[in-house]
Amino acid sequence: MNQVDIYIGNSRLDLFDDEEITINLSIQNYKELDKIFTDFTQSFTIPATGRNNEIFAHYYRTDVVASRITESSSGGYSNWDDLVQYWDSMDIIWDAGSSSTSEANTFDGRLRPTARIEINSLLFRDGVIQIEDVLMRGTEPYAYTLTFYGYLVNLTDLFGEDYLYDLDLSDYNHSYDGNTILQGFNSEALLGGNVFYPLMSPVRNWVYNVGSSSPAHEDDIQFLTGHSGHHHGVNYYELKPALKVAKILEAIESKYQITFSGSFLSDATFQKLYLWAHRYEGYLYEPGTTIEWGIINMNRSTGGGTEFNLTTDTWTVVTTDYYEINVTIDNASVDYELGLFVNGQLFASNLVDQHPASSYTTTWEGTSFGFYAGDEVKLYIRPQGAIAPSSMTYQCSDYEAIDSSLDKKFEVDQSLSSSYNFELKMSDLMPEIKVADFLSGIVKMHNLVIIPSSNTAFTFYTLDDWYAAGSDLDLQEFIDIEEVEVKRPDLFRRIEFDYQDTEQILGYQYKKTNKVGFGDLNSDFQFDGDEFKIELPFECPLFEILDDYDNGDDPVSKTNILVYKSQTREPDTNYDNRYQKYVGAPILIYGEFPYEIDSNPIGFVDEADPPNETECLQVWYANTSSTSLGTGLAYSLTWGADIDPYYLSSIPNSLYNTYWSDYITDLYSKNKRVFQVEAVLPIGKILNLDLNNLVIWNNQKFKINNVDLNLATGRVRLELLNEV
Repeated sequence: MNQVDIYIGNSRLDLFDDEEITINLSIQNYKELDKIFTDFTQSFTIPATGRNNEIFAHYYRTDVVASRITESSSGGYSNWDDLVQYWDSMDIIWDAGSSSTSEANTFDGRLRPTARIEINSLLFRDGVIQIEDVLMRGTEPYAYTLTFYGYLVNLTDLFGEDYLYDLDLSDYNHSYDGNTILQGFNSEALLGGNVFYPLMSPVRNWVYNVGSSSPAHEDDIQFLTGHSGHHHGVNYYELKPALKVAKILEAIESKYQITFSGSFLSDATFQKLYLWAHRYEGYLYEPGTTIEWGIINMNRSTGGGTEFNLTTDTWTVVTTDYYEINVTIDNASVDYELGLFVNGQLFASNLVDQHPASSYTTTWEGTSFGFYAGDEVKLYIRPQGAIAPSSMTYQCSDYEAIDSSLDKKFEVDQSLSSSYNFELKMSDLMPEIKVADFLSGIVKMHNLVIIPSSNTAFTFYTLDDWYAAGSDLDLQEFIDIEEVEVKRPDLFRRIEFDYQDTEQILGYQYKKTNKVGFGDLNSDFQFDGDEFKIELPFECPLFEILDDYDNGDDPVSKTNILVYKSQTREPDTNYDNRYQKYVGAPILIYGEFPYEIDSNPIGFVDEADPPNETECLQVWYANTSSTSLGTGLAYSLTWGADIDPYYLSSIPNSLYNTYWSDYITDLYSKNKRVFQVEAVLPIGKILNLDLNNLVIWNNQKFKINNVDLNLATGRVRLELLNEV
């Protein structure tokens, strides 16, 4: 029999003498292909001894919020003291000459503390413990029911309900002006290529080279010279950025104090993967929420108290009270939003419409707000409107706070007009998706295995690479051959690899015509089994090549301008040639620079008055295929052999072919079998048992699908898949 010890932190749990703990091990299970598995035990019980009561802070008592874990240096039994008792109530007298140490214990049953399992004093697994319940006998606790999990469960606990916009992406904030956006559109100069502006239209139905009499003329993006009136090209305000997925993962690491590693993360193709920052339908700033706030810099005190600090532009509240706030803004050049921030969080805001332009605007007049003593209050401003400007001018001619006793706490202003150049706030542009769902989508897409090395360190492998990193494990002499079960695999009669359904005009029409969505792959088999679906939390965008309408060719020829239009099939009744704006599930794309379009130049229109129009002969290549340099070099975000809109042919390296084909093809082989065997393993084999080991038995090699291991006896039940 093996000696099994379980620790929470450095505290060893007492176990029942006859309790057998079985741990289940599984990473990729052929029955549940969409799940990432982690080590876990079946639930087991431990006695409610003094030591265990200490460690679990007397979880059966609701009046105990903490305890102390006490140990004797001479090996005596630990004793406990919770916050509702005195030290002199201890019922163990330490042996003469011994001493004790005590540490505070604030065990929280809502959380999973770190834990480890040792076999014969050797580390077997690290992970976390979850308390399930406490069995009471009369008024006394008898036993705790626990479950041990691998660290991968702890990873999802960390994310909770957080969304991508909760991440700190401030490293990718940048100026919101035509010159900066042009850098991200036709060069790699913007943030080293970690952010770029793809040819993806949120509003207009872009066309190329139409006649001046065409209703679509105002949506023509061809670069032209010598014209007057209408400005051709892509407007700076209609482009939305795309952020490299690898940088989003780095932001996840930073927020949750974890590390991701693995060669997959540095793979050249993965480094081309971007998330389109399309959280709202319409132009970039149409909802008025994604532009960075600018603090109003006061430089003069004009009366009242002294609670306002002109150096930090902060009002530190001295007395808890209700305060009347008055703010007057003069000569604002554009519509704007005023915001009161309290302790770094937006507390109240007010939208102000400057049209028709007003030389005098009282933004807040006598508005009452309640503040607490010690609150730090700051006043911010930012522009608004369907097309937000890159800067604004204004003057705050008065800002004051008056308490309920009509005592003025301060009164300040700006002596001269102020200007502010605004910054794009990348976090606010992130699509509506939870961090856990985003990471799960990346994992399913690439058939990844995540292996934790600690509760903060996780390594990413593709499934093929993970198996390749394993070693052979010879179990020939340990497997019990008296009874071996050979089973037919439980196969699915239908497997679906799907993206989210889309209402985007081309994607919707594609599914209506082909009965399957663009990017999806459905496979049917002649087996009597269930249906199975792997569904990503993303949409697969269907790009299109623009026609060249006015080159004299019949039929109309194609340009090499590749675009995506985020519009539905419903016409926009306010415009000819346009459709309703659309925002669906998040969109992933590949991005590569440069993409030469010198034969079909595009105009870029900035914010100057009159606008400057820049001829763009190269832009970023954005598509579901990873490169414009040939189908043999390209990888695709489609699951199957969809026709790529740029190449007008399919890309061999689809998601299925690249990351899933080997495993699925092997699983559905005629010669595939499932072997159920049992063995009694020595401690050395147990400690070296990794799930990517290839088990050698009966002159064959087998992949491990599932393991049930009795830690005390070493008896193991192995579910093996033969190599074919």
